[in-house]
Amino acid sequence: MQMKRRFGISLLVLLLSMALLAGCSGQDNEPATGDDTKELVDGTYLIKEPVSDKGNYPMVKLVVENGEIKEFKYSEILATSGEEKNESNYKYAEGIQVIANLNEQFNEKKDLNEIDFDAVSGATHTKENFKKLTEAILEKAQKGETYEPVLKDGEYTAKAEEDSHGWLGEVKVVVRDGQIVGVDYFETAVADMEGTKVVFNEDNEPVTDEDGKPKTEEVEVKQGDRKSVENYAYLNTFEVITQMQKLIIDNNGTDNIDLDSVTGATGTRTNIVDLVNKALEGAKL
Repeated sequence: MQMKRRFGISLLVLLLSMALLAGCSGQDNEPATGDDTKELVDGTYLIKEPVSDKGNYPMVKLVVENGEIKEFKYSEILATSGEEKNESNYKYAEGIQVIANLNEQFNEKKDLNEIDFDAVSGATHTKENFKKLTEAILEKAQKGETYEPVLKDGEYTAKAEEDSHGWLGEVKVVVRDGQIVGVDYFETAVADMEGTKVVFNEDNEPVTDEDGKPKTEEVEVKQGDRKSVENYAYLNTFEVITQMQKLIIDNNGTDNIDLDSVTGATGTRTNIVDLVNKALEGAKL
């Protein structure tokens, strides 16, 4: 009788243990919940932020294969050249190191929550952009909002057929990952000529005459010189070039851009649109 009781107790303990193990196993197999654990949809994803007032902007690309992150890269790009920031074109080495470190960490861990943002000092704005864009592109990958390029990668150029007052317009457009990443519009002198430039003070502000207009002085312009504040007095021209550059990069082309938001230098504005369109004729997929 006593032996039967012991056997019964042992059997009960065994059954309870098995039930407990089964319960634990079932808990482990339950699907994870929360945005961080959603599956990623295969495809290519891309986010490009607007060009900043400093003439650069961040872009991030993600490639998912078989539900896993195959490729990831965060970049900060110079709007004129289309180049990623590097030691030869960007004077803040600290920022370059932060970008490289964060990319390396994410590609190794594949988890934004495991990134040590304090591993490198400085470049606070870059760290903020990295985190914001990485979160955003992972969300796109969870929703399957894939990216399809509309332009072929490469460098595309176009030149005006005629000069305007001795200056000939030209543009170089850089396309990477199907996105316009750089727009460089410039005008060069077709012959030697006389020019004028605005006089600036020590604070790099225009000196004004008694009539309130900027003071200018004559300069010699040589054939092949690029139009700049050193040889051309109409400063609004350069503001228009910068604004048009931003519009075209942000919009990834000239279609439906808000030209009315750019005032002054109408001829330059029109010339930029025409030349960019001409340059991109061979870039469309």
